[in-house]
Amino acid sequence: MIPEKINLKTTHLTAGREKFPRPDRIRNPAYSLCGEWMLCPDKKGEGLRKKWYMKDVAQSIINRDYGKLPVASSPFAVHVPFPLESEINQKILSAHGLDPRGIAKVKKFWYFLSFDRPGDIEKGLLHFGAVDYRAAVWLNGTKLGQHEGGYTPFSFPAEQLQDHNVLAVMVEDSPSGSQVRGKQTFLKKPFMVWYTGITGIWQPVWIEKITSHYISDVIFTRGPERMITFNAEVVGSGDLIAHDLSLEVHVFASQVHGKKGALKTPMKIFKEAVTFDPFNRGVCSTELQAKLFDQWTPGWPALHPLLVVLKRGNREVDRLYLYFGHRQVEVENGIIQLNGKQLYQRLLLHQGYYEHGLYRPENDQQYHEDISMMKNAGFNGCRMHQKIEDPRFHYWADVMGFLVWEEMPGYYYPSTKNMRKMEYQLHEVLRRDSMHPSIITTVLFNESWGIYSTFVSGRARKNVIELFNRVRQQYPGYLYIDNSGFHHLKTDIMDIHHYIPDLNDVEEFYRLLEKGVREAPLWGNFFSMLLGRENVQTPCQKGYGDRKVPLLISEMGGFGFDMYKSQVDDLETFFKTHLEILSRFRSIQGFCYTQFTDTFQEKNGLFTENRQCKLKDPSRIMRNSLPGKIFW
Repeated sequence: MIPEKINLKTTHLTAGREKFPRPDRIRNPAYSLCGEWMLCPDKKGEGLRKKWYMKDVAQSIINRDYGKLPVASSPFAVHVPFPLESEINQKILSAHGLDPRGIAKVKKFWYFLSFDRPGDIEKGLLHFGAVDYRAAVWLNGTKLGQHEGGYTPFSFPAEQLQDHNVLAVMVEDSPSGSQVRGKQTFLKKPFMVWYTGITGIWQPVWIEKITSHYISDVIFTRGPERMITFNAEVVGSGDLIAHDLSLEVHVFASQVHGKKGALKTPMKIFKEAVTFDPFNRGVCSTELQAKLFDQWTPGWPALHPLLVVLKRGNREVDRLYLYFGHRQVEVENGIIQLNGKQLYQRLLLHQGYYEHGLYRPENDQQYHEDISMMKNAGFNGCRMHQKIEDPRFHYWADVMGFLVWEEMPGYYYPSTKNMRKMEYQLHEVLRRDSMHPSIITTVLFNESWGIYSTFVSGRARKNVIELFNRVRQQYPGYLYIDNSGFHHLKTDIMDIHHYIPDLNDVEEFYRLLEKGVREAPLWGNFFSMLLGRENVQTPCQKGYGDRKVPLLISEMGGFGFDMYKSQVDDLETFFKTHLEILSRFRSIQGFCYTQFTDTFQEKNGLFTENRQCKLKDPSRIMRNSLPGKIFW
């Protein structure tokens, strides 16, 4: 393979960045390693023992040199970055017994790629957007490192790239309920609201040029004191005394998508020294006043291009092109506010599944088109459900002014160990997405998945509350939800899920919430849900009710899904009536309708799987049914 060069032509603009795997964090140019890779199932777990990662062995597998193949079965050509279970890859794999069930049985696969040196790179930074679930990486026979977690990025320095290189990636996955897996089935097949599993490389792979000193991470923190903290981590080598490293942060004037006018010179430059600890880890921190930045809103999504330059003395050694959107989201006197104004949220539940590509669209332009569809239908945001979405989705949400709830995918077996794994991956998510202004809410758990032990264990309840407090303190600037839907312990938003079939009962439920009812007998409701009779639960666990926290209905609807029967026969009446009921309750500060598109067995979308709207004009219905509730 000859890596595809991705070049940013206008570095002072936010436009034109969507072709990069990380539009919010760019080294220019980047070189894509996406395309056709070779895949080898490791049914007997012999890959490590037979050293499939060695350059000559891996090359023989890539070449399908049957005289030298150290594998029991033939390798297959697959498309990266798409899950092995996607239709795109199933066209080849299913014929060889590797349908989703067959993939789940194998559990371990090896990916191989040979590629020429990208450009003039001698030392590169090899990036993986996401690999489900565990990955170990070798380049030319040398192990670069490993990573656990199917939703978060990782990278390794490639110290000595050659004219011809061979990459080997071992991927391990399983249906274990201890993994952070979201709505991927943990049984032998999809069931109820759980879907086909995801295995392998499903986000882009790319490589960038670096030197012996480079910026390894950046994070922006929106503080409560109207200050923005910029932190960078720097990797260096050689004599500590000789580092003499500094960072410059160039802040450009804001830009709004589709509006003309962009200054090529920065309006402010900040300079800070990089300090190193005894382990040769460099850090740099500087505070930026919030008043320097224009406020980002859905109606005026202002984004500031940033240039971060790493210098050694007066010589530039690395640079990153970033962008940042400033917004302030908070709860004031029980009211959800964005930049000091009351925010009524009109959200769609977005499962993040796509035709043909499964966990990613066949064409990345689909991210832009999906957000356009949701906005044109009258929604100002979505709740990305049980999935950490590709950065390019968030780029378009930032650019187009679309609110996002980011939700940690769940695990299912309650344990302190599993919670620690989830928290580690949560930190990776929050660090990855710190520059996206569109993400205003972070959800830790959904419907008590993985934390059922809180019903009976005080220690388990304490663990959830402590986790909530930790991330809220470490990553301010978001609204946090401890356990979306019900059984809350401590939360910034009292969000409620329900699929009540009788609309009169829906109104009565809202009336109870408005009166301040937050606790009710738990076990009767819980077992009623398990029996499939009614999905409505106690807002808070006993003893943890809080009437001051704002209310929001974050799941409702479900029309067309057999599990949720309705007394109404047509979708338009159902949708319209739900909104009219909501409009009568001032204390409810928004809703999330289930769902954006039909997804596998859940045929309850406002749009079909191939994005055809089922209603003539949902935006008109919303405007007429929610008078006074439309903001932005």
